[in-house]
Amino acid sequence: MTTPPAERGGSPVLASLTGILVLADAGLAALGVTVWNAHRHGHLTGAEAATFMLLGASAAIGAVVYLFTLIALARGTHGRGLARLASRLAWLRTAGVVIALIAFVILIGVSAIAGALETFGIVLAVLDALAAVYVTGVAVRRTRGG
Repeated sequence: MTTPPAERGGSPVLASLTGILVLADAGLAALGVTVWNAHRHGHLTGAEAATFMLLGASAAIGAVVYLFTLIALARGTHGRGLARLASRLAWLRTAGVVIALIAFVILIGVSAIAGALETFGIVLAVLDALAAVYVTGVAVRRTRGG
């Protein structure tokens, strides 16, 4: 006999997989710090470093969002409020990435987003932010009682 959904506990498998996403975003944040240091020491221009610094800053926020999601999934139905908070933060993060990219074009110029590495950084930042929206949406549905 299965337990009713309202009494369902956490999902250790989904929480563990979300833990991998926490580590992945922490790695991307470390990449952003590395690019920031290279820019600060004069090895990269602002246009070259902008998208990867955005990726690093976004990933640092993403690691916190994924950590909230992990805790919510581990708590099960008791983590619903935290899952909803993580979902809202993920949407804000996605909007922030898009707004920052528009600001880069306005302030730095098209050279901030043109080029193979810059485009790769943009695609990675946007996909990472959208992945967080998806994962937090799953967490909201999985923590729903009833």
